[in-house]
Amino acid sequence: MEEHDPEAATGVLAEALLGSRRADAERRVTTMGPHRDEPWFTVNGRDARNRASQGEQRTLALSLRLASHQAVSEATGEAPLLLLDDVFSELDMARANALAGMLPEAQTFITTAREEEVPVHGRTFLVQPGSIT
Repeated sequence: MEEHDPEAATGVLAEALLGSRRADAERRVTTMGPHRDEPWFTVNGRDARNRASQGEQRTLALSLRLASHQAVSEATGEAPLLLLDDVFSELDMARANALAGMLPEAQTFITTAREEEVPVHGRTFLVQPGSIT
């Protein structure tokens, strides 16, 4: 398969999904697909899983999330909903502000336990047991 051949990749994935369908149905889980990939990232040539700080690891994950959002937007012509769950809690102010400046102009939901950590503002929802206000 060519490294950047989407049609070939689609065929390989379809074949793998069909081949695992019976076992997946029995296990009640999809065992094949990109959600099972384990990407490997480095920071300055070192394995990010055990050498990067929590802020660096979070920044890597957020970079991947924003890049995939942009790729889907470009491929479909529509920006998908962006969900960011408690993304600012492990970022210092410089990283938080940088992330805020990179957020796409798309519908975005950001969850947080501490509103003061979020350097962007918009409509706020308070979620409590049994109610959303």
